[in-house]
Amino acid sequence: MTQMKVKRIITVIVGLTQGAIGILALFLVGLLYLNFLDFQTMLNVSIELLPLSLLILSVFGLFSVISGFFLLHEH
Repeated sequence: MTQMKVKRIITVIVGLTQGAIGILALFLVGLLYLNFLDFQTMLNVSIELLPLSLLILSVFGLFSVISGFFLLHEH
């Protein structure tokens, strides 16, 4: 295998992993926001820190998804 093929395979694996982590973070934001199945209580998130937690997770998730997308579409 040439070095370029190995680099491309590693880039695809990292991009997919990064995108999956971002999607999971955004899914967690949805669960926390909607309090689905008392998810806030299960994770012991205080109501005062909930907006900050949602903001941090949303930004992390969006950056992860965007970064993974750019890695997958790199030449």
